[in-house]
Amino acid sequence: MAVWFLLPLLLLAAVALLLLRRSRLRRQAPKLLGRTLFNLTTGDIVQYDGRDWVVEDRLLYDDGGFQWLEYLLRDGRDGRWLSVCEDDWLEVSWLEDAPASELEGLSADFPDHLRCRGQLYHLKETGRASVSAAARVMNRRLHGCRFGDYEGEEGRVLSLERWEEGDDPGPPELSLGRRIDPAAPVLLPGDGRTVYR
Repeated sequence: MAVWFLLPLLLLAAVALLLLRRSRLRRQAPKLLGRTLFNLTTGDIVQYDGRDWVVEDRLLYDDGGFQWLEYLLRDGRDGRWLSVCEDDWLEVSWLEDAPASELEGLSADFPDHLRCRGQLYHLKETGRASVSAAARVMNRRLHGCRFGDYEGEEGRVLSLERWEEGDDPGPPELSLGRRIDPAAPVLLPGDGRTVYR
């Protein structure tokens, strides 16, 4: 007869344990979901264009409160930039560094039009951004940069940056690429360590 009195208590304990377990799973849900374009960290893997790219650094740009991310990615000796900007919609670009000497029409800091590798690009926006790096100490980047973002045909993009070193802007740094579908890269969590040190 004592067993029947314990049955409601055992049932109540089982329900309490189940609710506690569900609460823990909800708190852990963001960790279980993996990586997004907004939370990649050093050592994570970006699978894109048939290759595995390791996240080497995460740069946060801030232009008067408007922020965007750029991830430095490496696969062997090759490097790329994954740029993530959320404004009215999510814009993701895949870029690689190029010599600034390939630019035609760089008569001013950020002219309205530039030509590079036979393609014409039109100025979309310019500004000045402070920049913070997550993984490395890059002293020159602590000052920030002036930037010009350009667009070409068929989703082509060109990024021109002049890093501030003291009171003077440095030489132009050029990146070329294209807009990509935000769902195209496969994002995998890594071990939090760089493989290139």
